[in-house]
Amino acid sequence: MKTSAQENPEAAFDLVLSSALLPEGGVADIGIRDGRIETLSADAARAERALDCSGLLALPSLVNAHTHSAMTLFRGWGDDLPLQRWLEERIWPAEARMTADDVRVGTAFACVEMIRTGTLFFNEMYWHPDAVVDAAVESGLRAVVCGVLIDMFDPERAARQKDDSLRLMERIASIPGGRVRFALGPHSPYTVSEETLAWCAEFSRKYDLPVHIHLSETAQEVERTHREHGMSPVRYLDRLGLLSDRLYAAHCVWLEDGDIELLAERGVKVLHIPASNMKLAVGGTLRLRELKEAGVTVLLGTDGCASNNNLDMFEEMKIAALTQKASFKNPQEVSAAEIWEMATSAACEAFGLPCGRIEPGYAADLILVDAEDILLTPRHDLVANLVYSANGYCVRGAVCDGRVLMWDGRIEGMEEIRAELVRRAERLCSS
Repeated sequence: MKTSAQENPEAAFDLVLSSALLPEGGVADIGIRDGRIETLSADAARAERALDCSGLLALPSLVNAHTHSAMTLFRGWGDDLPLQRWLEERIWPAEARMTADDVRVGTAFACVEMIRTGTLFFNEMYWHPDAVVDAAVESGLRAVVCGVLIDMFDPERAARQKDDSLRLMERIASIPGGRVRFALGPHSPYTVSEETLAWCAEFSRKYDLPVHIHLSETAQEVERTHREHGMSPVRYLDRLGLLSDRLYAAHCVWLEDGDIELLAERGVKVLHIPASNMKLAVGGTLRLRELKEAGVTVLLGTDGCASNNNLDMFEEMKIAALTQKASFKNPQEVSAAEIWEMATSAACEAFGLPCGRIEPGYAADLILVDAEDILLTPRHDLVANLVYSANGYCVRGAVCDGRVLMWDGRIEGMEEIRAELVRRAERLCSS
């Protein structure tokens, strides 16, 4: 991989990616200016910086629709335990020791991992969101960061968390560039009071804000909601006014008759988390085909590293496809093309992102994949290879908003962030 840079006060482009291969065939010289793709036939001599992309496929970057980034600190901590023991004995005690700076470092390392494996946008929910914002801005990635609400039915705690969310919203609005955006983040129907959920619905409607929530993840959640409210979690949120095209609902494994139609009618986006669902043994399988046929937009996410245990969206695509085929005993249950779309163009559209295609006018968010990698050879069907055989370490370069974040597999500051993460993980997970 070659790189050249020249001082050129007459430059027409900030960056040119020369001789990049396009997935539909052909070669492009991708000219980028002000964070946008201007042309696919740029003159590298008219660029401030030019990168020789011979042998590299230019592809849309991947979207991680649901994660808890700072949980990179807990990768491998408490694996193979039942869910409740995992939470009570390992995760919650470690989280109780976390500082905002721990979250910043954990998120920064997650950003490194996502860049390295081809993901340039993530939809985030975790504690200390100001620290998450700091890490996201520094990394150069795009993100939606939640004001987290987990009031545990305590009115005083709810009031504090609402105030914190409003302050976070104002802070994010003041950050130039628009790469980081705000969402409300009520954790789930079983950790957030009815009053706070209703407040989220009204506030989201008033200010046109996205809402990010966990929904119908386990049978126990569904049973509890029936016991306490006499209906499914989906119908309970609808009664409170939360179901809308602004709602991004993670998991949605345990859906009842009528739930799918209601999600479709309200325009809810469902975030499918297959690896974490299987690892934590939540039971059941997302009814992907039924959801898609009803008109529900379904996207893919990794969840946090503690329950996945990585942030590689290439792996998540494969797992999503295979679990559907195996669970419903149908090799045609979902195609590689459908899965690829869920992780790229459909996700960009669902989050209102200006990227998702390698075309003039789109934001310059793209990844460069080694076309000669063993895992992509032979190339009978590129998309099938990307979904079923590739992994994130086939990615050699990454550009987000026109800024080169990785070249030849190298990310600036990666080793320093890794060393700091290791030190903090050892402290948090000592027991």
